[in-house]
Amino acid sequence: MQSRLIGFICRAVALSAIVLSGHSLAVDTVSELKFVPNPSGRVPLAAAIEFSGPPGLRLKLTISSGDEHYTFSGGPEWMLDAEHYRVPVLGMRPAREHAIQLDVFRGDQLLAERSFSHKTPSLPDNPLAFPPFQVKVLEADRLEPGVTFLSVRRRALGRSQWLTPAQHRFSTQWGMLVAFDQHAEVVWWYESDSRTAGIERLHNGNILMHRTDFSAVEIDMLGFVKNQYYAEQRPSPKPENPDAVPIHGIQTLHHQPHQMPNGDFLSFSANAYPIENYISSENDPLAPRKDAMVMADTVMQFTPEGEVVWRWNTMDYLDPFRIGYDTFWAYWWVRGFDQHVDWTHANGVSYDASDDSVLISLRNQSAVLKIDRSTGDIKWILGRHDNWPPSLESKLLTPAGPGPFMWQAYQHNPRVTSKGTVILFDNRAHGGAMPFEERPPAYKGFSRGVEYLVDESAMTVRQVWASSDGSEDYACFTNAMSDASRLPKTDNRLVIHAFCLPRDEGMTEDEMDETRRAPGDFPYGGRILEFSDGEVVLWIDVVDPNDLIQWEVYGGFRNSGLYAQ
Repeated sequence: MQSRLIGFICRAVALSAIVLSGHSLAVDTVSELKFVPNPSGRVPLAAAIEFSGPPGLRLKLTISSGDEHYTFSGGPEWMLDAEHYRVPVLGMRPAREHAIQLDVFRGDQLLAERSFSHKTPSLPDNPLAFPPFQVKVLEADRLEPGVTFLSVRRRALGRSQWLTPAQHRFSTQWGMLVAFDQHAEVVWWYESDSRTAGIERLHNGNILMHRTDFSAVEIDMLGFVKNQYYAEQRPSPKPENPDAVPIHGIQTLHHQPHQMPNGDFLSFSANAYPIENYISSENDPLAPRKDAMVMADTVMQFTPEGEVVWRWNTMDYLDPFRIGYDTFWAYWWVRGFDQHVDWTHANGVSYDASDDSVLISLRNQSAVLKIDRSTGDIKWILGRHDNWPPSLESKLLTPAGPGPFMWQAYQHNPRVTSKGTVILFDNRAHGGAMPFEERPPAYKGFSRGVEYLVDESAMTVRQVWASSDGSEDYACFTNAMSDASRLPKTDNRLVIHAFCLPRDEGMTEDEMDETRRAPGDFPYGGRILEFSDGEVVLWIDVVDPNDLIQWEVYGGFRNSGLYAQ
């Protein structure tokens, strides 16, 4: 009886202990536990429990809502510094009452416990402020377990070069990351003040995202900025974040981030080069030549401190006079580089740890290259064999059977899978044509996820899987952005179409042709598909029911959960 009374008194003292500012904590005491909804102001479905306490505590968080019940454990990863803890409360559903409890242990001793009740906000009902998800197919028991993260953008109708200042702000000063569970219910979203591009989950559980202001931002799951990197010579001013790290000597930082096993980052920088007597048209081979500023991509490896430790410049290895369609579109014009030519348009990079090599996608070359990181040599080129210089002809992969084969074209974001294959999104812009071939009608186009197996010793490539041949009811033509991945537990494939273009017979893909309607003139929206054993087990469309704007799902990934694993 006496020992029970002593235990009760010790527990009561611990629960009531409050630390004054500037004073050290006594051993085995914690301050009052505070519940803070949406502490960063950017993640409405998240909250935090904050308190002060000694290092080494073990924490157990329980979240309940109706029949749903979740328990998470943590400790040092939830410490802000030597004395302060911030426990993220994640996975709450919209417009629902939640019971949250935190138990604080030192070893097996319970130091504190506290229960909270919190009702989450509803999803925004403004059709211009939140993507409208329409679930068409959902077989939850056949999906890869986990949470799907998406990078979502909105866009005013009209071609980029024709947008008014207000339309440009609407399109570029907003972005969103959204996550939904296996029941297609939104469980997390992050509101950005800048248009977002590629995203990746880091080793520490945070998310690294590229933004169209030529910066890469690392956020935690509560929405707090942990790190920011930016191109030192970008056209816009320095970020307001005083801790942002400049990557010296580069003009842009763009597209898709990728973290290497050692914690460094791979990313792209496009920089301008003056070239004399350059091609001036992708439609007329006889058009007069003229001097041009050409944007050429460099893939970089930089440390978490922002030091560039490796780089590979396309201008040093490839022929700048080998062009694709969209070389002369307004992509760089509206990003601060007026009249600059889009030569390579690098749009995806990943690391292959099996042989210390780097995989890069060059959209406007319709090619994926594998680079030996130690030597800089090109190991192979996946793509059509047209117009490569003789010095690179030995690097071209040759198609091999069995089964059907089709070259990818104007592709996006290749990844090396756990099976050693390469999976990517095959946009098939311009029907796969290259200058100065005739382009097939745009309304007949289709895009797909596709997976290839490369035999490096034989220098051959075999197509082992494709999501579409254009005939299916879910078929979609997406001439830019998008994503594809092979999922590790089920071998399902996740295919994200950034948008589905309308089947308008008069549409051209040439955004510079002012005589016909082009993709930028139409309303459209994204499509998320998951395939299991060749069948669609998830199909979600993201479409404005009023046809007022364009919704784009730049890309995304499936992860085991909201908490770091």
